[in-house]
Amino acid sequence: MAFPLSKSELETEIKALFSSGVSGNAKDFYSWVQMEVFRKFKDLPNCTFENVQSFVDHLVSQGDVATNPLDAREYLLAEKSSLIRKIGTTEKFTILGALNYNPMQYVRARLDHFLNRNGVIEDIRMDLCIATVEAVENAAKYGDGLNVDIIFSIDKSKVFTLEMTNTVKDFNLEDDILRGKFSSTATLMRGMMVMQKLFDSVDLDIIDNRKQAYLKAQRKL
Repeated sequence: MAFPLSKSELETEIKALFSSGVSGNAKDFYSWVQMEVFRKFKDLPNCTFENVQSFVDHLVSQGDVATNPLDAREYLLAEKSSLIRKIGTTEKFTILGALNYNPMQYVRARLDHFLNRNGVIEDIRMDLCIATVEAVENAAKYGDGLNVDIIFSIDKSKVFTLEMTNTVKDFNLEDDILRGKFSSTATLMRGMMVMQKLFDSVDLDIIDNRKQAYLKAQRKL
């Protein structure tokens, strides 16, 4: 049975998503509401896409949310939105790694907002978003689809650090190659190559009997 999410609870979830800095189309926000509710209550909510679209439209009419001038289907915080919250130099949050929740767009948008609010120039923001999306995609494809813990931070030396921890599925790259699964192996290696190019340093450790993956990547801003 679906989790009984009330109208006010749905509105609170959507406001919290916008306050975190994420942006996307209405289907993205519908997926992210499902993700947040499932992460908290281990069950999907009973809300519909139409419920989400209706409240997002309401936030637009109030002036708290705007549409992207380059893509009217994308919603983002308005410049003077009452939903804007103070962003510090560290952000910690947890997502679900399943691809149906579109975690790549969630993290990309949230990171871009974090970096922008911390005064990072657009070119560096773009590099870091591209590299971080690769990290999230690998976590989604090779993880168990459950919690992915993420930390963004900027220290006093203006070094950005990404930390990501998730549980990995059982797989063996050498076995994949022998069985001809070049596509999955290539995806993992491509992602690591992109990260190594766009970050100054990338470290990936498998811990806890090879079930827990911990990624730490840094770049000087």
